[in-house]
Amino acid sequence: MSTTLKVVPAKPKRSLENRLNDLPWKEWLLFQKSFFHLSDDAALYGNLIQFFTKRQAATGSVSRVLTICVGDEHPAIAAHGRSLFRDCVSPDDIASWRYGQTDFTPFDFMVVDLRHSATAIADHAANSPDLLCGFFENCKNVLRDGGFCVLLSQEVASQAGRYPLPWMLSSLARRSFKMRDEKIGLLSEETAAPTYLNVLQAIDEIGPIHEKAPSVHVSVPAVREQWVKPRPRPRSKKEILHPAKFPEELIRTFVTELTPEGGIVFDPMGGTGSSAVAALDTGRKAVLVELDETWAAIAASRISETCSETSGRWQVLSGDARHASALIPKAFQPIDYTVTSPPYWRILHNPGMHVSDEGQKARQAKGLRTTYSESDADLGNIASYGDFIDQLADIYECCADAMEPGRILTIVTKNVKHKRAQYPIAWDLVFKLCRDGGRFAYAGTTFWCQDDVGLKPFGMGCDWISNILHNYCLHLRVR
Repeated sequence: MSTTLKVVPAKPKRSLENRLNDLPWKEWLLFQKSFFHLSDDAALYGNLIQFFTKRQAATGSVSRVLTICVGDEHPAIAAHGRSLFRDCVSPDDIASWRYGQTDFTPFDFMVVDLRHSATAIADHAANSPDLLCGFFENCKNVLRDGGFCVLLSQEVASQAGRYPLPWMLSSLARRSFKMRDEKIGLLSEETAAPTYLNVLQAIDEIGPIHEKAPSVHVSVPAVREQWVKPRPRPRSKKEILHPAKFPEELIRTFVTELTPEGGIVFDPMGGTGSSAVAALDTGRKAVLVELDETWAAIAASRISETCSETSGRWQVLSGDARHASALIPKAFQPIDYTVTSPPYWRILHNPGMHVSDEGQKARQAKGLRTTYSESDADLGNIASYGDFIDQLADIYECCADAMEPGRILTIVTKNVKHKRAQYPIAWDLVFKLCRDGGRFAYAGTTFWCQDDVGLKPFGMGCDWISNILHNYCLHLRVR
């Protein structure tokens, strides 16, 4: 008896179409990293042009790219097979800028370089924001629908402090564009000002828009370093229970620089005690407030391994950070330095969120928590973004009651994505806390850049979705 074997042909491997650019997947993935080391302008422009356009547009013609330099300088850049158009505009004439041709095909991509006239642009942002709003609207008018625009800018240094111009520009541009993302270009010197690449798209904004241009009070920078790359040790079994712990190595640098020997360090959202461990390791005292009793117990256990509970050098308090100043014992007042990392709004409720390079599903499979708590008092469970910013700002203004003028509050946070919109937590906190009548002045940012987290292929082939691997360490000075 013979049998006939039926040969089933193997299914062809599915190929992923790249609709955004002509890059191989490895280069696409590397570009998705939200920070990079900036070498020169030719490479910077070249990488942007090659990522945000194909050589041949969807219409079949060569992609059209427009670069606008605000000021007299214009870098020498290559077209990379695209049709490249260049324009310059004086900061005094920015409100009246129009592209010179009246009959033209919309551009596929645009770069606006504001780094060379930053002081004049900062003056417009602070005193004449409508001029910049009009300029951004005119930029959108020459882009095709859905086209990307990248703003290049830096903070503006003066004797008063660092003015956060990139944040102001993005706030104003959101009235015309959708804010998609940001990348941070780092120079080799850690004290050199990074370049912000704010990525806009010519579609309707669905994220938060400020009705009025924000105002910001600034102060001299609290910390010289503008970026750091700490190498944290692996988390212990106790620490890994927490879904979003920050490393002691990061906080130790700030504690040493911003507090006197024997000074008191406070964390109103103490988590598993990282800030206290860093403080005690450097000869300071520490007091924490933590809402969740599980994390408070872990914090006390970890801290006791560093310093005896009977030493009187630390205390862990279970309670709500909204009442932080009332909870702090008199023996731990006044506070010399406050450092904390709040929930990044509702980011831990996002099923695609990765925590410490581990997905939510992986944590669930191990029986680990994916959120801080189920409490209604937990800031990470607030549904409204506006309510989240308001309540968080109230907590930090309460912390100022336990601090003397001139002391520093450091907030470790990041800007996040939610339902395809960008929510700039870091920027909006500074706008809220450092406004006219606020309790703080902006004293600079140190970027915590995470080189120890793997890249995920978000949006590969069809959309720009970065891996956000830089955190803002916002330094605010009590006024």
